[in-house]
Amino acid sequence: MVEALGAADRPVTRMGRVLVRLDRAAYRRWFLPAVAVFPLSDFALPVMPNQTLIMALSVLQPHRRWAIALTFVAATGAGALLMASAVQAAGPWLLDYVSGGRPDQGISRGVILQIERYGMWALAGLALLPSPPRTAVLVCALAGISPWTITLAVLVARPVPVTALTVMGAKGPRLLRRFRLVGRILAEVEASRTLRR
Repeated sequence: MVEALGAADRPVTRMGRVLVRLDRAAYRRWFLPAVAVFPLSDFALPVMPNQTLIMALSVLQPHRRWAIALTFVAATGAGALLMASAVQAAGPWLLDYVSGGRPDQGISRGVILQIERYGMWALAGLALLPSPPRTAVLVCALAGISPWTITLAVLVARPVPVTALTVMGAKGPRLLRRFRLVGRILAEVEASRTLRR
């Protein structure tokens, strides 16, 4: 088993090292609140790898998939509330400063039309997608819709994609082990767990 890891408990692959660190930290009390920072800040920093993080945590901790899903849903709702509140408090000048203009071009135009036509149902529908509905939350906030209403629409819909990702992550290792690299990385994580016991 030590040979599979290379040296003591150090995995061979970079991804294996990252997953071993995540796996070790996952049992600490501060872990889920710390992970909540990622979906919380996803509205301000849209490059966050939240879908990958949800699945990786679910692969490592399948028995905690419901706590992981709840953490991501609550943090996404809090992020929507903070973003909508900030946009409404600062006014449209904040958007002008950050993006160089109001969201009336490109993909945002379609979102605006959908929200004008279907209202909060459009926001709830967009919240069913794997990534958070940043543009829709922004448009709703600029339209003067209450931040609490926006948050409620996000919280109603987000459990569906987040739960789907956590379940896929929790059930996925059996299927993914067929791929040689994935099987090797998961074996490294399991060997590290065994050495810690």
